Amino acid sequence: MLKKVTSLILAGVMALSLAACGGNGGNGGTPSAEPTPAPLSINLTEFYEEMFNTVFPDPDNSPSMMALEGDMLAQAYPGLADIETKQCLVYAPMITAVAYEIALVEVADAADVQAVKDIFQARIDTQIESGAFYPATVEAWQNQSHIVDRENYVALFVGEGSDQMVELFNAAGAADAGEAASETPAE
Repeated sequence: MLKKVTSLILAGVMALSLAACGGNGGNGGTPSAEPTPAPLSINLTEFYEEMFNTVFPDPDNSPSMMALEGDMLAQAYPGLADIETKQCLVYAPMITAVAYEIALVEVADAADVQAVKDIFQARIDTQIESGAFYPATVEAWQNQSHIVDRENYVALFVGEGSDQMVELFNAAGAADAGEAASETPAE
């Protein structure tokens, strides 16, 4: 009787051991699920202020920028008002001879990311063809324009320091550190 009880106990222990091995990703087991990374979250107003102060640490030598809203925004970025956004900030220089512009958008639907990128590219093209009146501003729009997207966010950076702005944008938010942003070179 003692042998039967001992055999049953050993059989039970072996069965539990096999079940435990299978549950941790061993042969025949199912792999454990990887945690889902949190969606990207960027407060674009805070990002703009931090980015601007990083790229232009001397307030006496920074461009004077103004927010484009309403009719001014619709004129500069036709179609942008038709896209549902969670956040939309566009800053342009107060003087047209200054070659800077920053547009930051979070769309409500990821399907609209390409539409925003197309609107930003149209802005670049328009400025190169007829909108920028000075050789230095045309050159900036041609050579210092970057369109970058990350998840539901799209950014346009134009002007000296735009490479650094792109780096700061790519590092912003709570996304997985291994995430790669997509940059569209200006045509």
